[in-house]
Amino acid sequence: QPAFVTGTVGAKPTYGAVSRYGLVAMASALDQIGPVTRTVADAAALTELVGGFDPHDSTSLNEPVPALREAVENVAAQGSMKGLKVGVVKELSGEGYQQDVIDAFNATVEKLREAGAEIVEVSCPHLEYSLGAYYLIMPAEVSSNLARFDGMRYGIRVEPTEGPVTAERVMAATREAGFGDEVKRRIILGTHVLSAGYYDAYYGSAQKVRTLIQRDFDAVFEQVDVLVSPTAPETAFKFGEKTSDPLAMYLYDVATIPANLAGIPGMNIPNGVSSQGLPIGFQVLAPARGDLVMYKVASLVEALSDDVAGQCPAANWEEK
Repeated sequence: QPAFVTGTVGAKPTYGAVSRYGLVAMASALDQIGPVTRTVADAAALTELVGGFDPHDSTSLNEPVPALREAVENVAAQGSMKGLKVGVVKELSGEGYQQDVIDAFNATVEKLREAGAEIVEVSCPHLEYSLGAYYLIMPAEVSSNLARFDGMRYGIRVEPTEGPVTAERVMAATREAGFGDEVKRRIILGTHVLSAGYYDAYYGSAQKVRTLIQRDFDAVFEQVDVLVSPTAPETAFKFGEKTSDPLAMYLYDVATIPANLAGIPGMNIPNGVSSQGLPIGFQVLAPARGDLVMYKVASLVEALSDDVAGQCPAANWEEK
């Protein structure tokens, strides 16, 4: 999402491919750390640097980092997608998507077809539940992970400006100063989700939906090499435009959070701008541990979309 709204390339690696050690944990079972760059080649170079096994992270994959840079360079030079099967996800490219987004997406898919790719429409029927599942699982883990920031054992410490300095008041002052409104909102929601009487109804059910989504992806990746979709149902919004409406913000995640739920890699490539000059994103998804093929396809998409990607402000930054 940060890459999509700024017209840049954003890479989400396979879960565990990049260590989370040293970062503030949001949702341990969902967090996938990746770069935001101007080009796919830059993302490949940075991922090679930060990827690999880390004994400090229990979820880290004990596998060598693929030769992403070499693959990107070779594929970009070749410029062909012959023999590649590309799946268009029916649930992530139809009703509810802005017309500018659909037009840009369809144009890029047609370029992939012209470059030799076989385009196949596929269905992941449980993706319609992904938004609800994610916003139950993620806040639950947020409330657990951020409980460590109590002002005494971990993180910053803020003491009350008036009255006695008790443990309870230090904790309240620290969390008031250290957590923003959205973080507080997620902590409150997560605490409710995990409370007695609601755990099975909400969190347990969401985990079952997550399993169904993972199975959907497993099934479609037996038919195709990669999946593509718009990165978001609408164009990027103006700075500060959606901050007062959390639900509207959450809806922007509908196409990207399935990858987090399934632990698969995904990438945003700039796909031009809307009639209002706002960035549009094109998403490539690959099977778990399929980062190499994702980078190959993303590099080709980038090459085919040069005429529109250059319209994005972030893609035109000059060296200072």
